Amino acid sequence: MPGKGIEGVVKRGFDYEDWIRGGGKHPQGLWSADKIDHLVLVVHGIGQKLTERVETFDFTYAINTFRVLMAKQHECMSLAHTPPSVLPINWRRTINFDYEDVTSKESQETGPIHKAYSLADITPSTIPTVRNIISDVLLDIPYYLSQHRPRVLHAVAAEANRIYRLWMRNNPGWTGKVSIIGHSLGSVIAVDILSRQPSVPPPLFSQNEESSEEADLQLEFPVKNLFLAGSPVGFFLLLNKVNLIPRIISTTRLTNIAKNMPPNRDEFGNLMPPSAERPDDIGINRGGVYGCIAVDNIYNVIHTSDPIAYRLNPCVDPEYAETLERAVLTLPSNQEGFLSRLFTLDRKPAKNPLHKRVRRLRYTISDTARARPIYSTNYSFTRGPTAGSSSSNPPDAKKRRDNRFERIVKTRMHALNENGQIDFVMHPTGPLENQYISILTAHSGYWESSEFAYLVAAECSRSPGIENTLEQFRAKPKA
Repeated sequence: MPGKGIEGVVKRGFDYEDWIRGGGKHPQGLWSADKIDHLVLVVHGIGQKLTERVETFDFTYAINTFRVLMAKQHECMSLAHTPPSVLPINWRRTINFDYEDVTSKESQETGPIHKAYSLADITPSTIPTVRNIISDVLLDIPYYLSQHRPRVLHAVAAEANRIYRLWMRNNPGWTGKVSIIGHSLGSVIAVDILSRQPSVPPPLFSQNEESSEEADLQLEFPVKNLFLAGSPVGFFLLLNKVNLIPRIISTTRLTNIAKNMPPNRDEFGNLMPPSAERPDDIGINRGGVYGCIAVDNIYNVIHTSDPIAYRLNPCVDPEYAETLERAVLTLPSNQEGFLSRLFTLDRKPAKNPLHKRVRRLRYTISDTARARPIYSTNYSFTRGPTAGSSSSNPPDAKKRRDNRFERIVKTRMHALNENGQIDFVMHPTGPLENQYISILTAHSGYWESSEFAYLVAAECSRSPGIENTLEQFRAKPKA
């Protein structure tokens, strides 16, 4: 850390007590768990098998870089508590797919004797460097999509629980919050686990390191925020033909969202009352439904040059997503003064009414370009029949239905993320950057992004509630 008096040298056998006795000290003093109010666990994606051959690809090094960036952004916010603690979940090293029995129990009982074989047995000896890279990096994806998926989910959940138990054992009485960052395939795994997660997590097995296999399939702690980076989750939701819907863990939070949400306006521009829809119309309150994630806020960070990343706003409702401006992550020009105003507890949300309604975007009599539907499909998962479909409903009933659907979708979006949107975009930086050159580094460059670090640090540090969201992260309608 430049200017902090710490040399950038990693030394084996480092003795902290000897360093203190020799005059060394932490630049911000010793941090205690009482001052840390947030723990961030990071789930890696593909390629960590390669670290057995090339140590520089170790995910832990990337997290160390990201931790420093988060600490820097946190320091600029001038907050009283210390930065969130960021710990990696290195799940791949706990799985060995070699010599898994490829035969079923039925074939073993009724057929001839079979002998298991491994990936090394079927891999030719030619072009070993290329084959090793493919097997260590790309094969993580088919492994997850195959019958090995339960083993992958178990490995991630068990490692996350192990890290959390160690944290609680070393910091007894800690009452902070936990968030998760998932990168690439790790984001897909995190969504899969949190979709299965019950609304109330099972009790923490803090007495010993061993627990039952069933318990390790679930996280033993509630998750506040889920950050997705370079994530193909949108594609997996499309494959499963499901929408992203909120987990209604607390009806009190849903009531607060409806009360503080920017108001809707009717077709005449009049303010409409807050949504009074039933919780069942907004989301569900149980695990086991893919796409219904047991978290308070979901953030999907997309580098514009990352070919692996997909959007999530349209997975809530594609028509409503088109009415929102694209949220571009930027650093404040004056972080200290800017953030000191943003983190005022009594700051109220800006009134950003939706003056460009979905119906107006889809229909305008005077503009033939808008006379046709935006989407060719005649059905939306959340809205039912759309423009172009045959319907015998009278116009007044259709207006009331559209207004109700829009209130539901808008409430859903705020229940999924209190900022009113899920997608946040990162652009290539630098005078020589362009989207095609950045393809080579975009997918792995999130850990070196100050903008991403700022988003995680700011959102983990703010108080819950729409009224405490930051202006720059709030959803804004298109002009």
